[in-house]
Amino acid sequence: MTLSLSKGIEAFLQFFYPIFRKWLAYDVYAYLAVGAVNTALNILLFAILYEFVLPKTGLDIGSINVASYTIALIVAFFATIPTGFWLSKNFAFKSVDVGKKKTGKQFFKYILVVSQGLGSDYLILKGLIVFSTIQPTLAKIASTVIVLTVNFLLQKYFTFKK
Repeated sequence: MTLSLSKGIEAFLQFFYPIFRKWLAYDVYAYLAVGAVNTALNILLFAILYEFVLPKTGLDIGSINVASYTIALIVAFFATIPTGFWLSKNFAFKSVDVGKKKTGKQFFKYILVVSQGLGSDYLILKGLIVFSTIQPTLAKIASTVIVLTVNFLLQKYFTFKK
């Protein structure tokens, strides 16, 4: 299953790369492509949780009311860590050494980078919602664009550096 999925994803990436070859190195193109899939999954989970599952008034946890968009952000984040790491490691940064020890280190670094991204995402999201009164799902899309740019650089030069 995983092997055929990997081959399918790689074939898809190779098929469309000639369109982007003039502007993007393969690792940037692959990161954007697989990252777009993982990001779309993240935004979809966020939107479903925020729009349909969680109460708009937030959830009372003890004596603290936690905003629904905060809960949706955290749940979507943890749900997409495994898919994001797998896609990045196997398609965007696949030329990097492999091995169990190396993979463990990379996964730890990946979690550090995406955790930074979560913190940044939360602060940007909160700022856009509170100070700009932007609707949460639109604010999530805007914050994601900013965070993804920073995360690519960190993943390339820190997590999966050659």
